[in-house]
Amino acid sequence: MTATAPSHAEAADAAASFDPLRPLLTRVAYRMLGSVADAEDVVQDAFIRWLGADRASVHEPAAFLRRTVTRLCLDQLKSARVRRETYVGPWLPDPIVGEEPAATRARAIGSSASADSKSPAPSSRRRGAAT
Repeated sequence: MTATAPSHAEAADAAASFDPLRPLLTRVAYRMLGSVADAEDVVQDAFIRWLGADRASVHEPAAFLRRTVTRLCLDQLKSARVRRETYVGPWLPDPIVGEEPAATRARAIGSSASADSKSPAPSSRRRGAAT
């Protein structure tokens, strides 16, 4: 079975439907993997699979691509587990730089504001420690 390279028009069509979903897919992959580089690699692998897929039979491209990214992440985590077991040092996720949706930002600000309102003011903490 030989695979043929997609034509320029097919590749452009695949890219046009994939590119608007790329930030979402990258966030999904980053949340699962904790590494920006690994997330970008998985998203690029998903694009390569999208190029080879029968896109005419896919009714929901976003769902198809999220599932593809999720499965690729799970495969990556299975292989990464073995590598991490032999890794010496702290395993910290990379910070992701980019725009978050406004609703996510609002929830983060709201939860931090509510946490601040529940903690005592610095002056009352000092008085409580002195008594």
